[in-house]
Amino acid sequence: MSEGRSFGARRALPQLDIKSGYHHSPHVVILGAGASRACCPDGDLCGNVLPVMKDFVKTLGIGDMIDRNGYDPAENFESVYSAVHKSDNAALLNDLDLYIRTYFEQLQLPETPTAYDYLMLSLKPKDVIISFNWDPLLPQVFRRWRMLGAVLPELIFLHGNVDVGFDRQGKRYAFLVDQPDFEPTRLLYPVEQKNYTSDPFIAEQWKIATHFLSQAYCVTVFGYSAPVTDVEARSLLLKAWTDNPTHTLGKFEIIDIRDAVEIEESWFDFIHETHGGVLNEIQRSSLFWHPRRTCEAFAFASLQQNPWHADSFPDIKSLSELKNWIMPLISEEASGKLAGKPHH
Repeated sequence: MSEGRSFGARRALPQLDIKSGYHHSPHVVILGAGASRACCPDGDLCGNVLPVMKDFVKTLGIGDMIDRNGYDPAENFESVYSAVHKSDNAALLNDLDLYIRTYFEQLQLPETPTAYDYLMLSLKPKDVIISFNWDPLLPQVFRRWRMLGAVLPELIFLHGNVDVGFDRQGKRYAFLVDQPDFEPTRLLYPVEQKNYTSDPFIAEQWKIATHFLSQAYCVTVFGYSAPVTDVEARSLLLKAWTDNPTHTLGKFEIIDIRDAVEIEESWFDFIHETHGGVLNEIQRSSLFWHPRRTCEAFAFASLQQNPWHADSFPDIKSLSELKNWIMPLISEEASGKLAGKPHH
């Protein structure tokens, strides 16, 4: 993303190529706030907490600001913001936006491997990470590993991001550290009327995201609850997945620490016709068991009755160790043929 990614439709690709071992359909990963919390469970590099919606107001310390303006700081922040938006209190809206941006912009990735490092390296360029998160950790992880070359997945930010900007005239988006002249992306929308078509950047991000989801063979949802309050987001995601002609053959896994029955009920419309399940940590997902081979491993096991051996990430202590472990897989990809055997 250093020079700015261009907007535009992605073409559909063929799926499993038995001769080469490649599965060309994407693995789509959808991230919510719970994923960033899992990335930094003890806080970021400086100990700053990654908020989730239930403790958002307390974590950011904006309770007094909300209370002074006549709103209940104990209420869900999205509901509070919607009420403020309806009241047309421009001063409070600007203060909230500034405070939230300032808090998230300060967050820094730890200098040791995190869940996001494993996630980023577990996917190939055909794959995509779709994030609802404002924090800069995912962009920071991307920049940490882009020295490996064009081997990382696409990134999409459906609610904007403090580290991403866009160029309206050129219809490009990039990390703001690479293109500081780009316009920062919008973060806050009233929950009852998240009109994703009103902002050109967000509208294009949704267009790309739903295209990928309509072509996906594997989907992993990590720390995102698809809240019923966000009706438009849930509707767009569900339509793209059900429009996917092979979704009944694919895999849909959900990583969440909530009760499994509750999760299955909330995601029933997405999972009732497909393979997959609910997991409580990313280490139990296909991303860890078959890094960079998720679609291939599942396709050979389910379609060819020829399971591939697991090649799970080991217990890694340093970034250099993680790089050394992943490089044989990347080198095999460059050869044009995947053998389905561990390379370590």
